[in-house]
Amino acid sequence: MSLARPPLPCWLVFSLLVGMTLPSAAQFATLQGQVVAAHDRAPLPGVNVILDASDGTRLGVATDADGGYLLRRIPPGTYVLSASYIGFQTHSDTLALDFSEQRRLDIQLQPKATDMGGNLVVEEERTGAEREAMAGFATIRGADLARIPMPGVAPDLAAYLLTVPGIVSVGDRGGQLFVRGGTATQNLVLIDGIPLYQPFHIVGFYAAFPGNLVSYADVYAGGFGARYGGRISSVVDVAMRNGNKRRVVGSASLAPFLSTVHLEVPVEPEKVSLVASVRESVIERVSPDLLGERLPFRFGDRFVKLHAFLNRTSNLSVTALSTHDEGTLTATRDTARTSRWRNEALGARYFFLPYEYPAAVEAAAYGTRLRNSYRINGTETRYSEARSFQFSIIYSYLLGDTQIHGGFFAGSSWFAYDLGEGPILNPGQPPLSNPIERNVSSGGLFLTMGIPAWPTLYVEPGVRLQSYTNSIGTTLEPRLRLRLQPDGPAGLYHLSVAMGVYRQQIYGLSNDQDVTDVFTAWSAVPPNSDLPTAYHFILGYHSRQVPWLDFNAEAYYKRLINLFTSTDPEQEQGFARGLDLKVAATPDAYPWLYAQVGYSLAQVSYEGFGPLGRGIRQGGAARYRPSHDRRHQLNLLVVLDRPPYALRLQWQYGSGLPFFQYTQAQLLRELLGDEAVGSLDELPEELPAYHRLDASAELTFDYRRARLTLQAGVVNAYDRNNIFDIDAASGARTNQLPLVPTFGLKVEVR
Repeated sequence: MSLARPPLPCWLVFSLLVGMTLPSAAQFATLQGQVVAAHDRAPLPGVNVILDASDGTRLGVATDADGGYLLRRIPPGTYVLSASYIGFQTHSDTLALDFSEQRRLDIQLQPKATDMGGNLVVEEERTGAEREAMAGFATIRGADLARIPMPGVAPDLAAYLLTVPGIVSVGDRGGQLFVRGGTATQNLVLIDGIPLYQPFHIVGFYAAFPGNLVSYADVYAGGFGARYGGRISSVVDVAMRNGNKRRVVGSASLAPFLSTVHLEVPVEPEKVSLVASVRESVIERVSPDLLGERLPFRFGDRFVKLHAFLNRTSNLSVTALSTHDEGTLTATRDTARTSRWRNEALGARYFFLPYEYPAAVEAAAYGTRLRNSYRINGTETRYSEARSFQFSIIYSYLLGDTQIHGGFFAGSSWFAYDLGEGPILNPGQPPLSNPIERNVSSGGLFLTMGIPAWPTLYVEPGVRLQSYTNSIGTTLEPRLRLRLQPDGPAGLYHLSVAMGVYRQQIYGLSNDQDVTDVFTAWSAVPPNSDLPTAYHFILGYHSRQVPWLDFNAEAYYKRLINLFTSTDPEQEQGFARGLDLKVAATPDAYPWLYAQVGYSLAQVSYEGFGPLGRGIRQGGAARYRPSHDRRHQLNLLVVLDRPPYALRLQWQYGSGLPFFQYTQAQLLRELLGDEAVGSLDELPEELPAYHRLDASAELTFDYRRARLTLQAGVVNAYDRNNIFDIDAASGARTNQLPLVPTFGLKVEVR
């Protein structure tokens, strides 16, 4: 079947509607431009651009992800323009705008230098109120990542995500994150718009891209808008920094887990920049001497980004990423069971902000591939490969105070996998003689509108229309997000709601009883099957009763239907519900102190046959807890930062996860006999609680353009024996990381 696309008249109607509204912009003045950092020309998202008239009238807007802003329907007159952003000096200017004038004004913000013992400190984070303005949503700035104690001097997004309430990890290895009841394969992780099938490294501290180059990440734990699709749980949309366009800068760091080199070059000063990063692990080589035992993990990544200002109204960026991971998650117990995977991704984005109209256009294309294998024993290996290509065009338009975003997209995905002869995924079935291949193509459109209905109410309705091949048909996914500020925009608290329908045409075949591998066989939903679907509802409350204390609470419910949890063609149902709380003491009162407490209460329940052993004891479909159902989770973070010294402490607690290998062992006993299986009485149905303390201390020296950072720390400071896995057949136990002393050295040229 050919690629299913939305009917052509839809695009004609959409373009005509945009075109018909454009001439009305000439009735008043229009002001637009881009806001960038003066020191490296990097676009600054979230900058407040305000026009104040002499009669008290105020117009304002925040810059988008590319630093662009647009103000239209401005009455003629004289205005004071201000552009403000935390960590930068406020830019002010006086403008006289004529009737029907169309003006472009690009702004460069100077970093705000604070002298603290000779060190230049630039803060690049938004306030807590801006980060958590909508239910299910938070923006993580690059500076936020440095708050987390790491086994080295390089910050990382993966470690930070584990402090976000509602995000669960089964351990410090494997690179699997579960967001509010969803599985790891139901998360959409984008790097400069490019989706990654396996976005985290085999050691759970690290994402598959360099954390020191993250500009910001928009994290949607649910209830995301119509722009995003193809996953039913969460979205992590990461924007990577552009390179410095004025001078050569770079850094090199050395640490036991991961060492890094990065370089930024102005290919054409003020116009074109190139940033490149290489990261490589060394823990496998140093762990025998450092810990007295071998940690068999090897991983690394290569990242390159080219960014160019083509002219004053457009820019182009090209991003490339390659990652590799290899390891035996059972540590020294079984070196034959090895997991390997590789990501390869390439994408390009073109952004155009015209002079004449209050609009913007973004065109993007990407290709991505994952190759994944798991060697079960000396002769048997499971293999999977996934490839995707997608193209999209997105329009943004300002109609009065209403922001309109819409666009269309089309793409195709191809999958192949061979699950081998193992009894885990194919009990009682003959071995597969040939790999299974599937593909799916899809196309569609989306439309969202940001409407300030009243001074106290902001409404963002949206809809996503998508058509699929493989006899799946066309789906309609309505979305709605809103924010209520009873005391006005400057009020001390606000309420927010997010809800919507989400569908996923691809899914990952994984066996959560194989705790000690992270093999995932990606596939397309079989022809004529119902798509995995989730219904989200989130209610949020944010309060800042005092300037230095943020409080955020969110209650959520997700209804999950038509889930594929195994090779069994039977689809399952389920739900996830919970309450996430977060209290943060921000640096407003004490600039040298940051403290955060996060707590999650959650319940995840599935109903169906599921992977091996589930429901068997009851003779049919049964309700059960999936392996990521962590009922209680607590995270404490304290940061003391008085340059040139910094101290970071983090304590994590998680209640016991379900352990299903008990029922797996029962079935193995029936198939293989008592002598082939260890004692069932020694296997728990729930693992013990997990808790761990990490700490790090840093000392920084500055000399002219160079900065030297020395770091020392410890992972699992009180050497808690947290369980990673218990083998059902032998009863052998694998613990998570023991007490690991760490150190780091970093040299930067700025």
